[in-house]
Amino acid sequence: MPANWVRSMALPLVVVVLALLCFRVFLPFLDEILWSIVGTILFLPVKRWYLARNPGQENRAALVALAAMSLTLLLPMGLLLAVAIDQVAALYQGLASGRFNPASALESAVAHLPDSVRGLLARAGLGDFEAIQSRVVAGLGRGMPAFANQALAFGGGVLNVLLSLIVILYLGFFFLRDGEKLVRRMAALAPIDAGYQAVIDATFVTVVRATVKGGIFVALAQGAVGGAVLALLGIESWLLLGLVMAVAALLPAVGTGLVWLPVALYLLATGQVIQAVILVLCGLFVIGMVDNILRPILIGSETKMPDFIVLLSTLGGVEAFGFDGLLVGPLVAALAQAVFTRLLDRPEAAAPPAP
Repeated sequence: MPANWVRSMALPLVVVVLALLCFRVFLPFLDEILWSIVGTILFLPVKRWYLARNPGQENRAALVALAAMSLTLLLPMGLLLAVAIDQVAALYQGLASGRFNPASALESAVAHLPDSVRGLLARAGLGDFEAIQSRVVAGLGRGMPAFANQALAFGGGVLNVLLSLIVILYLGFFFLRDGEKLVRRMAALAPIDAGYQAVIDATFVTVVRATVKGGIFVALAQGAVGGAVLALLGIESWLLLGLVMAVAALLPAVGTGLVWLPVALYLLATGQVIQAVILVLCGLFVIGMVDNILRPILIGSETKMPDFIVLLSTLGGVEAFGFDGLLVGPLVAALAQAVFTRLLDRPEAAAPPAP
């Protein structure tokens, strides 16, 4: 009996140990694996479309879908980078030539503040705006040759970014080609009822598509609206600020305020009170409402989640997982909702207890 018990436990133990070792080996590439799976889900219809017209050509269908994924991923990044470089260069030229001189306007505004406030600003190193502006201009001048690298790196090296993109696309090819077979084989091994597997699979695909497409659309819409408002108010570098606003809009509820609120404070400090009030009103009731209206429609309606769950799961996901949390948070919430709903809807769960 003991020998049989040891044999019966050996295989599960080996499986668990191997699974843990695989997780440790693949841990540095979890982000790449996650986003290659996301890309596969988004572009799998392209592969199916090609296979419907060219049956049996799995490799070529995967390459066609991968090409569509590459263009969708790399082309916008290149365009945004080019626009950002152009806008930063224009900002540098405006500051260096004196055509754009925010320091003078800020010093005029600070001159009307009480002495105690001016003393507090001076102790904080914010008393001499001309010196601050000179340091910013000098820093921009020294940093312009490396700006493209820094814009791509997002805090890391360009080589790391390129490596991540290569890994995502490399994995994407195999996931596109063999992903459906892998899912079927893993489903056969999973100790979960087939009904729950179907619910999890359908929810996973729906949430990924809704969150990614909805989040990107909302961010672009808010960036476009915010950029248009800034342009109408005559703000310098409105296009650059619109791009930053689009990136910040990925964080719901507070995102775009990180851009338009400091601009409104600057307008107020420089005596442009009407423009500042208009920007605050547009930020709260126009730019902000784009997120409040579109995000629940694009994400909540497809995932069948209440608006507050979409908001809390997104914010909590960002807090727990960083940028990946924008996807992981709503995904976890939607999967939990789908599984718990199916559990509660079971006949034995719904039936009253026997007396």
